[in-house]
Amino acid sequence: MTEPVFDFASGSTAVLFQDKETAYRSSWTARACAVAAESGREFALLTPGDAALTLPLADMLSQPGRRWLATQPDGTFFDGFTGQVVEWDGETFRGVDRLAEEFLQSPARPDGMMHVRAETVHPASLGARIGVLAERAFREVTGSAPAGWGLHEPATEPWDPAAVTAFCFDRAPSDASLVVVGAPRPGTEAASVGVLTVRRTASGVHESLELLAEAVDPLDAAQLDSFGAAMHAARARTALLGHALGFRRLARPARFTGVSVPGCAVFGPETLKACGAPEALGEAGARSRLLGVAPHQSLLVRYPQEPVPGEPHPLEDYARLVQVLSGR
Repeated sequence: MTEPVFDFASGSTAVLFQDKETAYRSSWTARACAVAAESGREFALLTPGDAALTLPLADMLSQPGRRWLATQPDGTFFDGFTGQVVEWDGETFRGVDRLAEEFLQSPARPDGMMHVRAETVHPASLGARIGVLAERAFREVTGSAPAGWGLHEPATEPWDPAAVTAFCFDRAPSDASLVVVGAPRPGTEAASVGVLTVRRTASGVHESLELLAEAVDPLDAAQLDSFGAAMHAARARTALLGHALGFRRLARPARFTGVSVPGCAVFGPETLKACGAPEALGEAGARSRLLGVAPHQSLLVRYPQEPVPGEPHPLEDYARLVQVLSGR
């Protein structure tokens, strides 16, 4: 069975083909994804094995009921995020207990990038201003404010936090997932890209940002301190800036890319409540300090960018601190 918005559909699965080197979150792809959800079907985007996804599309396909499938030369499929081989049973795609060899092949020349995740919570009031967190993060990472925003790629609206705020409030209580784009980081070529997600929760309006920017070298200590101060000023609940390899001009290939290695982390006043700021500082170690004045203090932690004998890997150290601060 086929429908105009899909390339193929069964009773439980809707499939869209994207034969592109880089697939992006177009209005057509977003509509196909929404129609599949409305009809109670799983949505699958099918790409060549050597294709890559932009951050906004990867974010959209990582949500429940959606998947990214890459093709192998022999005509079989694998999950572009996990590498699991999948088979078509006539109705839907089912995973098998095997990883695709193609998924484990490292890119020949992986690009370096910075990966930022940050979140804040606003009171549910007309005074809330959405986009300040994103603007500060973009300025720290790229040197300038975002250039544009929109629901799809390419983003068509000029950057304007007031317009972003009005759009999110008009859409409430539905969630909003917005594409945010900016200039390349000085010395690089790829335009920076982010996904801004806004949700109503019991405690207020939750705003989260994921941002990618191409990078030649990791940020130095002074730059990491500046990022931490900016996130504290933006009232970030948490923020994490990491360095990573494996993407292709900020697009995610259907390959194992690992995870970003923390460069610095910020834990805001809300996050420190359970543990207490002085206690959190003691747990975080020598490369940490408190920002601001009690009781509105944030914890900034910097992580070494080269292995230090006798010290845990930054990923281990960060995970341990998160557990401590969460009371687990």
